[in-house]
Amino acid sequence: MVDPAGTERGPRRILSGYAPWIAATQACLIIAMLVMVGGVMCWCRPAQGADQHPAAQTPAPGTPLTFEEAVKIAITQSPAFTKSSLEIDIGRLDETDSRYAMVPPLTFRTYYYVNRPSGTNYGKPYSLNFSTEPYNPLGAYFSLQARKLATQAAILGHLGVISGGLQGLGSCYLQLDALHKQAGIQKDLIKVAQENLTYAENRVAIGTGTSLEVKMAQQQLQLSRGEQEGIALAEKGTLSSLRNLLGWPANQDITPAFYDSRRQVLGSFNPATVTLEQAKTRSYELKGFEIYKQLQQYNIRLAIAKSLPTIIYTAQTPDPLSVSQSYGLYVGLGLEIPVWDGFTRIRNVSRQKAILKQIGANKGEKESLLADKWFGVLGKINEYSVALKNAQSLEELARLKSHQQEVRYHSGEAPLSAFLESRIEVLKAQKTTLNSGVSYDQQVLKLRELSGDLGNTYVDASAWQK
Repeated sequence: MVDPAGTERGPRRILSGYAPWIAATQACLIIAMLVMVGGVMCWCRPAQGADQHPAAQTPAPGTPLTFEEAVKIAITQSPAFTKSSLEIDIGRLDETDSRYAMVPPLTFRTYYYVNRPSGTNYGKPYSLNFSTEPYNPLGAYFSLQARKLATQAAILGHLGVISGGLQGLGSCYLQLDALHKQAGIQKDLIKVAQENLTYAENRVAIGTGTSLEVKMAQQQLQLSRGEQEGIALAEKGTLSSLRNLLGWPANQDITPAFYDSRRQVLGSFNPATVTLEQAKTRSYELKGFEIYKQLQQYNIRLAIAKSLPTIIYTAQTPDPLSVSQSYGLYVGLGLEIPVWDGFTRIRNVSRQKAILKQIGANKGEKESLLADKWFGVLGKINEYSVALKNAQSLEELARLKSHQQEVRYHSGEAPLSAFLESRIEVLKAQKTTLNSGVSYDQQVLKLRELSGDLGNTYVDASAWQK
């Protein structure tokens, strides 16, 4: 005799123990979950950072290092840029976490009961359970968008650090060039001071001079040699700063090609052609505030989304402690609805809106500070420009006086000491002109960095946004 229901063979082993259409629905849900997980895993592959540039080739010891070559090395390995670069890496990791969070985390639990209540008709002694945490799809999406913007803000911050570091690098080259020229002038000063001392000693030897003149000449020579040591020490310090900016070990030789440093560092930059509006447009800090405003708008939406019900998913087998002869995987969907939290969620929305206004106020404050700094640098440029012109005029005047003393000396109208003293004045005037020139160039370099021209020239901002 045929049993149509098949009860003699025990309960039917449909996936859930119910009708076929229910089992099909369960299978579709499980397949959909697997497809979502697979898709997100492909979508969430860790992004290769745009900052992972190939390492710059370090030149062989003794090879002259130009400013442009130094820039490439500094961008890839300078410890001054490491912290901000790691901020980008951390931001990308956070972004990847948010991408994976688009699929609710799934937890598997299983229990095996070694003893159960006495009786019959109990099912399996173990249970299986798949469940998810409360899932808010809108919240997950807004969180992902906020993380993306946070990464973009970290990139802009890193570019700003690089721009400031390049200013320091250029300052080292300008300073090294000036110190090298000062060292040459100082050698000439020592040479003239030595000639003056020899002349004073000869005058004492023939009875036409005094010991006081010799002592004065000795002090002048000693002072010149002391200044030479100071220049050498300053040059070593600047080289050490340059080595640190490049991330080179202390025992590695460095030979910067600082000749014509003004052309290398400043290029064709003209302070008269840049404007404050250009500086505001290019400012990485102000761009960062725009990013933060967009990010905060997503934070507001996220705060609103947290007030919405969340989805709960579960799939489990029957309880081993309950009387049941059926066995299968039962799928369930549910909602978790916030009822009372003391209006915390509502206040959080207001809080995020207040933070958005605060970001706008901070941006306005930074724009004002940028304007103050801009006009301050322009004032310094004008001040040092006037000082440079005055120094050049005084240097030319000293040359004319020295030429006059030379003519008088050769005609017998003036002693050698007067001619040597005039040569010393010319060399001192040259040092003053050189110092005024490097001070002017430093301010122009500062304006170039402030205007954004320095960063835009050596860093491709679009490559970092990939």
